[in-house]
Parts: sequence; C-alpha cells; structure tokens
Amino acid sequence: MSAALRSGRRFTGYRVAGAIAAVLLALVMAWQVYELFDGDDFTRPVVQWGVPQDGAELSGVLAGEALAARTRLQRDRFNSGPAPDADAPSLAYGDELFIVTAPLDDGAVLTGAWARPDEAAAEVARPSDRVIGISSLPYVNADLFERPFARDWRVGIADVATHLGAIAIVGFSFLLALMLAVRGRVPILHGHSDRPRVKRFGLLERMVHWMTAVSFIVLALTGIVIAYGETLIAPFSRVALGDIGWLSAWAHMMFFPSFALGVLVMAVMWTLRNLPERRDLTWLARGGGFFTDADDSPPAHKFNPGQKLVFWSAVLGGLIMVGTGVTLMFPYYWLDLGGMSWAMLTHAVIGVLLIAIFIGHIYIGTVGMEGAFWAMWGGDVDRNWAEEHHKLWVRDLEQGANRSPAE
Repeated sequence: MSAALRSGRRFTGYRVAGAIAAVLLALVMAWQVYELFDGDDFTRPVVQWGVPQDGAELSGVLAGEALAARTRLQRDRFNSGPAPDADAPSLAYGDELFIVTAPLDDGAVLTGAWARPDEAAAEVARPSDRVIGISSLPYVNADLFERPFARDWRVGIADVATHLGAIAIVGFSFLLALMLAVRGRVPILHGHSDRPRVKRFGLLERMVHWMTAVSFIVLALTGIVIAYGETLIAPFSRVALGDIGWLSAWAHMMFFPSFALGVLVMAVMWTLRNLPERRDLTWLARGGGFFTDADDSPPAHKFNPGQKLVFWSAVLGGLIMVGTGVTLMFPYYWLDLGGMSWAMLTHAVIGVLLIAIFIGHIYIGTVGMEGAFWAMWGGDVDRNWAEEHHKLWVRDLEQGANRSPAE
C-alpha cells in the first residue's frame, strides 16, 4: 500500500469535518449575500425634523422634548446618563418651552448653552480649522456631524467593510473547507523520513512569528467584536456586548505595538528571501502541487510563492493597518475630518482582507498540510516534507554543508 493511500485513509476524518464546515459556511455566506441585497437601505437613513401635524400643541410638546433630549447630549454622562439618581441637567428644557419662530434674545440661557460650551466640552471640541463641513446649527463643531461625505462613508463602512468583508472572510473559509472535503489533507507522499530532520527556522524567527501571530489574532477578534458585535453578540446579551466591547476596545490598542514591532522585524529578516522570481509563475500556475498527489511538486526555495504572497500581505497590509490605526488613536493631529474618514474606512477594509488571507495561512500551516506546523513550532521539519515542498532550499542547504571552508 502506498504512503499516499495510507495517508488518505488516515485523513478521512478531516474530509468529513471539511464537508460539514463547508455546508455551515455556505449557509452563513448566503445569509450575508441576502443582507447585502435585501433593500433595507440602512446606510441611507431619512431624518425627518418635526412630527405629524395632529395639532399645534402636540407638535410643540414633542419638539420641546426633542430639544431637551438634544441638550442632555451636550452634558457629561455622570450628569445626564442612565444613572437613576442623576439630577436633570440645569440647561435641559421640558415641555414648558416649545420651538418658536421668534428670534431668541441675546444672552438668553438657550443661546448661552449652545454658544459657550463648558470646560469639559471645550476640551474635546477641536478648532474649527481642523474640520470641513456644512452646518447652520449654532453649537460647537456642528459641522463635525453634518457633512456631505458622511453618507458615502456610511456606505463604505456598513456595506463594503461590513457585509462584503464578512463575505470575504466567510467565503474564503468556505473555499478552504470545500478543498479539505474534496482534496483532503496534503500528505507527505513518501511518509515520514528516518533521516535527520531539517532545521527550518531559528529561535528568533519563531519568536517573532508567534508574537506577531498572537497579536494579529487578538486584533482580529477584537476588531470583529467592534465591527460585528451588534450582529454576533447583542441578540444573546447586550450586557455581554457592553463588557466584551469594552475589553475589545482596550485590547485592540494594547496589542498593536507588538504587532507593529513584529511586522517590522519580519520585514528586516525575510524581505530578501521573499523577492519574486520568474520561476514563481510556474509554481502558481500549477497551484503549488496542492491539488494532486503526483510526485512532481514544483520546486521552491525556503519560501514558495504562496508564502511570499502571505509575507507581502502581512508586511504591506500590516504597515497600512499600523499607520491608519495610529491615525485613529490620535485623531486630527495630521489629518482633517475627510482624511480621518478615509483612514477609518481603509483600516476596516484592509483589516477584513487580512483576516481572510491569514485564515488561509493558518489552514495550510495546521489542518491543510501534514508536517507544516512543526516548521514554526519546533523549528525542524521532516526531510521528506522539505524535499517535496522546498526542493531548492534543501539543495542549497546540502551544497552549503558540503562546501569546504576554503570555498
């Protein structure tokens, strides 16, 4: 019985698990496609000022309540928040004051409340030269909220980054599960070798890889909570969403320095080995030999073209994420409002794309390929595995070992 046949029988459970996962992921992906085209149009809300004209008195009461609620938003949370023992803000208005068409007297309490913010509000309000927008409302930084670009930004965040991002993540996971169900796990064709194992990665390389990987996983999970928590967690418990969201917001910032450091160190260590070559086109055209058990896998150096694509995604995408992330952590220091909006949109879109790409990287390094995990875990790999997938690298190692010191 051949080694490939023995491996196929051993890996039957993986194929069954892949089939089950593919079915579940297909259902989730279909749901996301439906949400994208269901026509709910939630990214273009219609704001209607005023109330149905059932009577002037009713309209005035409701308008007064709306003004009172809007005024409370200007106050600190401990003064006007949900605490049951909180006193009503001193500048809030009740039903006794209605919206009127007559101009307000100069110096009235209403004009003072909107024109002269208190100390806390003044600290967070940015100077007017840092924002661009259109507003006729008489309060500080009104144009921070009413601006033409806001609708396009909402479309980008709610549709492109949210739904299409979910489709990218779930869809790519579906393709990997389907490949596992149809293809099975990529085996070591000649079985495990009795010869000494091959040193693939040193201690520093593995430490940097795992520091970056763990940091990215935390950033990905916390980013998913921030982006999809309303869909994934809120239906079960809004209290849990609040707690998990608070933890995610802090963890997202705490793990970014280690991720940034890891990306920079990996760029220094591995850039030269990941430069593209002409032979990479042949490897890509044949799918790296992953779709067949034929004993003629395309040769590769230490990093094959698939790994090179992951590397450049990590370095270039990671640097974009770090740059936009720092920009969001320190808003308006070097970008205006339009620039901040683009930074947030770019951060979201690149983030979901990186999650999809690294799902594939994790799949190949664990479930998808026999023997690949140990390269980054212990640093040594089976010699047969190395010769089947990185023939040119093994050749270079052997030539270096056989070369005399004089050479």
